[in-house]
Amino acid sequence: MRNNSLKLGLFLLIIAGIAGLGIAYVNEITNPLIEQQLITNKLNSFQEVYVGAEKITDESEKYLDGDADSILTEVNVVYEKNTPAGVIYTVEPSGYNGKIQLLAGFDIATKQITAIKVLNLSETPGLGDNAKQSFFTERFKGKSAEKNLEIVKKEPVEGNQVLAITSATITSKAVANGVNAARQHFMDNFIK
Repeated sequence: MRNNSLKLGLFLLIIAGIAGLGIAYVNEITNPLIEQQLITNKLNSFQEVYVGAEKITDESEKYLDGDADSILTEVNVVYEKNTPAGVIYTVEPSGYNGKIQLLAGFDIATKQITAIKVLNLSETPGLGDNAKQSFFTERFKGKSAEKNLEIVKKEPVEGNQVLAITSATITSKAVANGVNAARQHFMDNFIK
């Protein structure tokens, strides 16, 4: 009986080892493809936030001081003819159900928001998750970077006001807080 248990244990050990090697092999083959797809998706998102960008360079090390509490996670500078033309920020403000990851683009010449794109969120379906929808993100496009954005519940009357998503004010304010953090960094570092 004991001999059978040893044989069975040895057999299972061999099968587990072969399965582990198989998984490692498949991971080694697919990992570069997955990484390339992530880079492609990121570059496509950058193009949505700053249309027509010629060259985009990650300059986070230069512009972020390593503050762990900062909601700014990445700074990408857009170059046209080797001159900075704009900035794309990756920002992670806290929403109703957790972090919201978004991109916010700014144009240096016009001092305006080129666009925003919500990449990832875990907000309430049908309410806060509407922050990904173009009807909301378009409300930020063309806003001046010279003043903090303000979320309002009624039709905006000032140029710095953005209409909240109905029944998702916390999420709307979180997105605006992220854009405002990027806006402040943009004004402090790129506008003279």
